[in-house]
Amino acid sequence: MRTDTRMKAVMYTAVCMKALICRNILTKAGMRMDKRNFLKILQSVDAFFPVGAFTLSNGLEDYVLRERIGSEEDLGEYLNSFLQTFPYQDLGIMSLAYRNAGNREYLSVLDAVAAAVKGAKEIRLGSIRMCSRYVKAREAMGDCTGELRWYKEQIKEKKLLGFMPAALGLYAAELGFPQEEALTMYGYSSLSAIVNNAVKLVPLSQMAGQRVLFESLERLEHAVNQAVAVELSDIGISGTAYEVHCMNHEHLYSRQYMS
Repeated sequence: MRTDTRMKAVMYTAVCMKALICRNILTKAGMRMDKRNFLKILQSVDAFFPVGAFTLSNGLEDYVLRERIGSEEDLGEYLNSFLQTFPYQDLGIMSLAYRNAGNREYLSVLDAVAAAVKGAKEIRLGSIRMCSRYVKAREAMGDCTGELRWYKEQIKEKKLLGFMPAALGLYAAELGFPQEEALTMYGYSSLSAIVNNAVKLVPLSQMAGQRVLFESLERLEHAVNQAVAVELSDIGISGTAYEVHCMNHEHLYSRQYMS
């Protein structure tokens, strides 16, 4: 009975956190945001959108196996470090794609930079595969137009590799969805995925994971503010330890995740 009560409390907390973020986004954006487009972005970053994100830990599994993460406090420190590098990695890539939608020469360079800064093979291929599935899913739903369609065609013709955050940035720009809000939703989805994976890998209680996630929300806002102002030359300036653990993961004897 106590277990059921705890699980209900965890589920209630998670739903409240998502509702709070959604409410704040809608309130901040005011009349600038179309509710249907809000739901389209929400669908795009949902954990159940069929791009295969659930198969990737992006190096987290190696952190756990090497006992770098073994407690709630460790996970909090990891998320703090992650958010310090996030604006110069995928969050920054999404921001630049959004801001430069329509500038196809720039987007081609951004694609090459995204490939270069993902030194670990698994995370590079993981992002490429997710992007491919994402644009195909959007096309299947009749919702792949403008710059996102151009990006898909470039990928199909093997002129570009295609990376998930860039595709999300182009899609948000195509919808005219506010940049900061799109980055916030993607950022929250990324943090939630990390916590979900850590809870299973360490393992930790669901409530411990939700506490860490809740405590990271203010730092996520700061990361988004940094990403909004990031330049192409800033991409990849941090995250060395993260890359090393991603490379270590490639050589694990057994593993639960593909990266």
